[in-house]
Amino acid sequence: MFKLTGILKKEEIRDFTRKDGTQGQSKSLIIEPEGSVYPIKVNVSDVDLKVGKIGETITLTVAIFPYYIQDKKRKRAFADYYIPNKK
Repeated sequence: MFKLTGILKKEEIRDFTRKDGTQGQSKSLIIEPEGSVYPIKVNVSDVDLKVGKIGETITLTVAIFPYYIQDKKRKRAFADYYIPNKK
């Protein structure tokens, strides 16, 4: 688990159909970490979760699950973590 702090840029709720035919919803948050220009997309299983308003600085506890899609199947991937040089 990691603490992610950044500015909430966008909230998206997506409707989808499960394999068994039932309807479902998923929520995604777009967060821009402090000092970075690369936004991070965070998936949320609880659609009713309130984290803050657009433009506010928020802190969330997140888990990382790296994967990629190949032949319509989800495959395990590796994530790179690094400490940037302070110049």
